[in-house]
Amino acid sequence: MIKSLDYNTIQELIKSSGSEEKELRVKGYEVFSKVPMPMWKRVKLDDVHIPYYKEYKSAIIKNEEQDGLVTNLITKALMDDDLNSLNTALKRNFGVDDKFKNMVLAFYNTGFSIRALPNSNIKLPIAVNYAVNGDDDTIIDLNLIIAERASNMTVMFDYSSEKRGFHNGLTVVIAKDGSNVNIVKIQRLSDDSSNFDNNIIITGNDASVKWTQVDLGSRVDAYDITAELEGTGSSTYLNSIFLGTKNQSHDMSYKVNHIAPRTESNVDAKGALKDTSKAVFRGNLDMKRGAKKAKGNESEVVLLLDKTVRSDAIPALWCSEDDVQANHSASAGQIDENKLYYMMSRGLSIDEAKLLMVEASFNPVIDTLPSDTMRESIRDYIGRRISG
Repeated sequence: MIKSLDYNTIQELIKSSGSEEKELRVKGYEVFSKVPMPMWKRVKLDDVHIPYYKEYKSAIIKNEEQDGLVTNLITKALMDDDLNSLNTALKRNFGVDDKFKNMVLAFYNTGFSIRALPNSNIKLPIAVNYAVNGDDDTIIDLNLIIAERASNMTVMFDYSSEKRGFHNGLTVVIAKDGSNVNIVKIQRLSDDSSNFDNNIIITGNDASVKWTQVDLGSRVDAYDITAELEGTGSSTYLNSIFLGTKNQSHDMSYKVNHIAPRTESNVDAKGALKDTSKAVFRGNLDMKRGAKKAKGNESEVVLLLDKTVRSDAIPALWCSEDDVQANHSASAGQIDENKLYYMMSRGLSIDEAKLLMVEASFNPVIDTLPSDTMRESIRDYIGRRISG
């Protein structure tokens, strides 16, 4: 089924839906239809076109049959508990833009609900693969990750394509009291693809969420990760690597709201830019009133592999509480010519020397990925991008 993203398509989609799911799609469409496409200053959306609605049938989930784990394909049915959790998350302010966030809510065509039951320890990483295959070239995914009290789990998302595709996703992560969640997102869509991703983390008391973002593909790439540290003693650690080649544009936004006492966050982004690529990093730490003894840090380091690239960093720190610690830093620098000359004098080509420098920066993050196969695949992909 190929349809325009309009009212008639919404009516088709909600025919067999429950009342709350209907409300979700209809409310999403009301905002989506009224809000214009954003006009971003640094990352241009001139070549991004709103897709048609298509069914998407290529989603794959692995390691879903484990004790203490409940998974569900969201397009088949949204459970009442899932809808309640989703509606709670949607009251927060997050996402790359209201246009893209509400596109997902109205027209999602795939996605999973993944829930770890109380006191469960999910041993194997749950792997979710969204690939552009044949006519399955439009991925609009809605994902809900819930870690119940004192549970532990790892979820890894992989978005990939070798042909032009469109991705726009929304992922909600709710970590309840005492839980530990590890999220990995890998984006390696083709050079003529568009990628938009809206993400929110909500933590309970003493909960912890680690998020690793690996952003390597797409012509236009924009994502937002917002963390709401609502539980006392909760924490989030956001680590990312990004690579820009050719004429790629990356727009990355991290927002951490310290709401409860003794919360802790760390945002660490490492990037490399080549050819005429661009990147914008936005990092916001907000120490709300009442977040006593909270600690927050953010850092971005970008390696500029050519003089024709552009890197913009826009860090911001907001503080409404006295008894807190917060730091931010950002740096971008050209390759050290002496190091480059030394490596080339040892027989390396200029691309091989650049790759070594990028690997030295990226490897501490790549080494934390929960799959040997994925680690090698990412290294191979980066090598091809640098040498290509």
